[in-house]
Amino acid sequence: MASAVNSPECDYLRSITAPYVFAGEQAELIDVNEQLSSLDRHIAELNTLRSTLHRRTVQLQNQLLPIYTFPLEILSYIFQLVVGPENYHRYSGGCYQECLRQAFVLSSVSSHFRHVAFGTSELWDRISLQIVEDKAIGNISPLLQHCISCASRNVSLCIFERRSNEDYRDTRSVIENFITLETTRKVKIFHLHGSTHVWMWIPEINAASFPMIETLAITCEEIKATDFRKIDFGEMNNLTRLVIIGSDWLDVPIILPPSLQYLGISTVSQKVFMSLLYQCPNLVECSADTGRELDGPPFTKPLILNHLRRLQTGAMNAITLSSSLQYFQLPSLESLELNHFNERPSLDIVPFCCNVSATLTSLTISTRSKTLDYEDLHQLCRFSFPKLRDLRFTSIYVEPLMSVIHSLSPLDTKSNNPRPLNLPALEFMIFNSPLCSECDPRILLDLLKNWWSDEALYLHVQLRPFLSSEAVWTPALREEFRLIKGSRQIKITWGHNEITESPAPLESQP
Repeated sequence: MASAVNSPECDYLRSITAPYVFAGEQAELIDVNEQLSSLDRHIAELNTLRSTLHRRTVQLQNQLLPIYTFPLEILSYIFQLVVGPENYHRYSGGCYQECLRQAFVLSSVSSHFRHVAFGTSELWDRISLQIVEDKAIGNISPLLQHCISCASRNVSLCIFERRSNEDYRDTRSVIENFITLETTRKVKIFHLHGSTHVWMWIPEINAASFPMIETLAITCEEIKATDFRKIDFGEMNNLTRLVIIGSDWLDVPIILPPSLQYLGISTVSQKVFMSLLYQCPNLVECSADTGRELDGPPFTKPLILNHLRRLQTGAMNAITLSSSLQYFQLPSLESLELNHFNERPSLDIVPFCCNVSATLTSLTISTRSKTLDYEDLHQLCRFSFPKLRDLRFTSIYVEPLMSVIHSLSPLDTKSNNPRPLNLPALEFMIFNSPLCSECDPRILLDLLKNWWSDEALYLHVQLRPFLSSEAVWTPALREEFRLIKGSRQIKITWGHNEITESPAPLESQP
């Protein structure tokens, strides 16, 4: 039976001037379904169009924001500030990771940001990679390749290998993935931290794989001298800084390039250390923890390091022996730090200190001895150090520090100048003792009574007794300290607190 219906009006559907007349309900159903399908298609097209227009609206709005109107150079510079340039020249594995994370965050904001970020090489030249158990190497390689491709020719690469797998083939696979010219050709700074198998990495670090490298740091708690026949960096002519830190004594030949300016090496035999000094005529700074006695004389020919300005080493080093002074010369040495870690009271470093006294501006001596020979101290403290500005003594026990203070106190009461003429430039002194539980403040005050009266000298006595508190400084002792101090710059730190003198009596106040 025919039926007539009034169709709802829609601009998209054909105009309705009269009710549709259908031959039957089946025909009407077919027509309605066709209209529904047509509307569904139209709605989908409208949604697509709306989404497209909305995205374009957002793009246009973003492009009208001030940051999108900046020149690319300005936006690139802003990105560098966001990533953190204040840490750029200071190595830190955590800092490297954070910088890389921020670089990816910036590149994910928009296509415009991504374009600028990928074109800012400074965002990608600090790379930190973690190689740990059960972490697929294939997931790390694309990251390294991306950073290398976006970075300039000044990449800092840090690799942490923390795996306990004893299978050497796994480490060999890692090395083959990373040590390729494509990924290392831009590396100027390389830090390698490993728990195992570092000995497999070291032979791969050479001039062919790292043609641009300037700084190399290798740290491994399990590095052993028996893992190497020799360590050869001799052809890396751009290398200026080398740090090797391990837990065992390095007693194998180490070949270095003459370009090296900074050398930091832990637990190295004296024989190897002496050979390193001969190989590095351009050293500016050197830090070495030496040990083991030499079988023969330390020097077979003269060694003059004209550029060495800072030296930190153990007091039992062969270079500090009196017999070495005629061969070993440091005409430009400014900062000297000696660790007198034997328990003998004799300061056998005195001749060496005196030999470099003409140029020294800073001298630090650390000792574990319970006492120090007074004659040695007197000789050291009375020798002429015309440029010495900073003098520091560190001792586990307080007695050596008291002996030093006594040795430095002026003895010649006939002199018109209260400051000894042998230390005319001295400005700053620190005496530091972490374990002085039996220290009596009165001993210190008695020594300070005969101290220099020059107001330009800054004296800092830092004592950190574990068992003695600040309460031992009675009001009477604080008052005595105030009278001794006067207008001079004397500071005493007891524990973690500075000792303050008691207020002046009311009758003495203006």
